[in-house]
Amino acid sequence: MDFISIIIYISIYIGLVATSFYILSYRDNIKKERKFFSEEELPKISVLIPAYNEEKSIAQTIESIYKSDYPKEKFEIIVIDDGSKDKTYSIAKKFESEKFPNIKVFHKENGGKGTALNFGISKASGEIIFTMDADTYVNSQSMRKMIHSFTNPRVMAVTAAMLVYKPKTIWQRIQHMEYLLGIFLRKSLATLNAVYITPGAFSAYRLEFFKKYGGYDEKNVTEDIELSLRIQYNGYFIDNCPTAPVWTIAPSTFKGLFMQRRRWYFGFLKNIVKYEKIISKNYGDLGLFVIPVGLIATFLSIFLTIYLFFKSISDISKEFLFYQSVNFDFSNVFHFNYLVFQRFFFDLFTNPVTLFILLFFSMIGFYIYYASKNIGKFTGIIVDLSLFFIFFAFLYGFWWTVSIFYTIFSKKVRWR
Repeated sequence: MDFISIIIYISIYIGLVATSFYILSYRDNIKKERKFFSEEELPKISVLIPAYNEEKSIAQTIESIYKSDYPKEKFEIIVIDDGSKDKTYSIAKKFESEKFPNIKVFHKENGGKGTALNFGISKASGEIIFTMDADTYVNSQSMRKMIHSFTNPRVMAVTAAMLVYKPKTIWQRIQHMEYLLGIFLRKSLATLNAVYITPGAFSAYRLEFFKKYGGYDEKNVTEDIELSLRIQYNGYFIDNCPTAPVWTIAPSTFKGLFMQRRRWYFGFLKNIVKYEKIISKNYGDLGLFVIPVGLIATFLSIFLTIYLFFKSISDISKEFLFYQSVNFDFSNVFHFNYLVFQRFFFDLFTNPVTLFILLFFSMIGFYIYYASKNIGKFTGIIVDLSLFFIFFAFLYGFWWTVSIFYTIFSKKVRWR
């Protein structure tokens, strides 16, 4: 067995172990009883919406959260315009009236998302802080469902079920599938107390954590990852509510998606170095399994993506050169298609990796079923899933390769 085959089988083994681990962990913990706040016990909430040049979406975002079924007297909305150059501030300011007494709008000089959130925290009066991106829309029941996780005093943060808002382009459809599959994974991680990302688009935190351990790291390009690792580092829990759907506007172009993922992965690596002590037995499944296996799987996926890309080009070139050498008639479409079809299925069903692929498809089907059970039906699965299978592995490897390059050579990655 050659080196590449060993790497492939190691990757398959790790994938199967991780998948089984998450499914079994979820099954063992899903039946645990949950406590709920009574109507009188519901804590006051402050929803922070930092915004920079979001004139197209800010009004719908504010309306979305204002329509929540959470008692109006128990939550406030704080919009922080971070020095926008468009009409974001004036549009948001129109909501600050007697008609909307629990909406406050502030303007500050541009300093980045972290500074805007810290400014909002200083103005908040709620026990629980929800952070919400200015291009995010929530289900009317999401806040109420998420808040019950805080009946556990050790829970310092809660994440929602993230979804892509009206995916249209190829890149948004790929993300749509990725987000759907992530709904099960995030809940599985929560059962292990191993959530290491609280999405900035919509997450909830106890105000007391900010008071005790400080606000957002204003110089961090992924302030949400830094905060979630800080919560874990200090021995607290992060929960997930898969029945609380939240829709965010995903990047619609290749460049926009690339810039986002480069920032995410670069920030993740920087924060893992910052909290390197988390990778130990002292942090349970998060430190012993989730992060180490995730890092190993990432490096293997990068290696295999690069290898398979160049191998595919090399194999195709050799195939064409061979057929040219025997004067194969490429103009005969029927013969050419039949040959390609025959070779494809021969290679497919004689490759042991096919078994893993079939198991992977089954896993994807289970994840989709889980997502639909929790958030309701959704459309476009066949098209989006096809695009996901075709492009995601290569995109994932490409994003990580670039991010590692930026990390190693200390390249700067900015929020904007």
